[in-house]
Amino acid sequence: MSAGTSRPGQRPRRGHQAGLTLVELLVALLICAFITLAVVGVLGAGETSRRRTLDGGDTLQVGAHAMSQLDRMLRSAGSGYAQSASHLFGCRLHAVRSGTQILPRPAGSPLPAPFAAVSTGSSGVFRLAPALIAAGQTTPDLSGRASDVLILMSGQSGQSEMPMGFAGDASATTLNLDSTVGLSGGELLLIGDRQPAATGTAPCLISEVSASFDASAGRGSVPLAGTYYAATVDSAALTGFSVSATAHAIGHVGNGNPPLMQLVGVGDGGLLATYDLLQTSTPALQALADGVFALHARYGIDTDGDRVLDRWTTASGDYAIAALMDGSAAANARLRTIVAMRVGLVMRSARPDPDADEDKPPTDATLTLFADLGSSLSQTLSLTKAERLFRYRTLEITVPMRNLLMLQ
Repeated sequence: MSAGTSRPGQRPRRGHQAGLTLVELLVALLICAFITLAVVGVLGAGETSRRRTLDGGDTLQVGAHAMSQLDRMLRSAGSGYAQSASHLFGCRLHAVRSGTQILPRPAGSPLPAPFAAVSTGSSGVFRLAPALIAAGQTTPDLSGRASDVLILMSGQSGQSEMPMGFAGDASATTLNLDSTVGLSGGELLLIGDRQPAATGTAPCLISEVSASFDASAGRGSVPLAGTYYAATVDSAALTGFSVSATAHAIGHVGNGNPPLMQLVGVGDGGLLATYDLLQTSTPALQALADGVFALHARYGIDTDGDRVLDRWTTASGDYAIAALMDGSAAANARLRTIVAMRVGLVMRSARPDPDADEDKPPTDATLTLFADLGSSLSQTLSLTKAERLFRYRTLEITVPMRNLLMLQ
């Protein structure tokens, strides 16, 4: 019988089969667990880094966008009317929209949040000025601290930047101007009087050129009608202006080029909001950026009339909002000394740092804006332990206001 053959009736033998022992199985499972933990740890660290990078990048990007918008608005502040600063700066604004008075704001018609507490010293009154700081007039819930409000005003006509003098008395529906170059139907006009009021700067009125206006004449009669027209607004009447008054083209709502008369401030939820005082946009209250923790600003002042910045100051004392907006000749003179503004934003990440704890927070206990201006002008924010778990960025811009730098 040959080798490897089985005997008749006998089962063939099975080959020897080896398996894993319990110890080997446990070792394999332990190795797999270590590998899994290592992979999860690497992925978690990568995700944490990605979220931190995205949060920081988003915060910086949003802050840069907000700063670019503020820079644009500040650089154009005073456009269209700064040439008549001596009799227009500080004039009490009067305006209607569709027959409803919007300036001065009627009693019982407060500004919407976050600007409900904004005051220039007289309830509902806003006076003409290129750029103002209403110090500490919003308190956003994100920080629980007072934050500044900017009041920015500029014309956007782009065609007729020079004042147009009166060639005769105005009627309730018509202006008589010595030049109408650049005017068109639907143009908004800012009308102010060179004749000072007994208490200081005379009131000014916003009106609208009628759509029927024929610009080919170049001078003479300008009919008034439209959304922003009224013969009398509060105490200001068209017939009350003297022949020394001037009219300034400040923009065209219908052509998408309205004047800028806006409040800018931080509201709840970290929203940097704007409010259009003339309600040329719908809605008048709009969000400019999110993730904003605080806004603060300083004035740049020319002290000797050479149109060069000499010093910085806070919005206090003679430069407090109420002092600049009292309508006096002294306030008008102070408004003309403001030639620059420095604005600082504190941005905060949307969520706490994932690796942070109160014992080792990622943010210092204080944040400082305008540190290079010295302790009397810097703005310091002290953070709580819970607030320090977030990441912050401070952004600052210094903006020369070119229309004021060119004043004589």
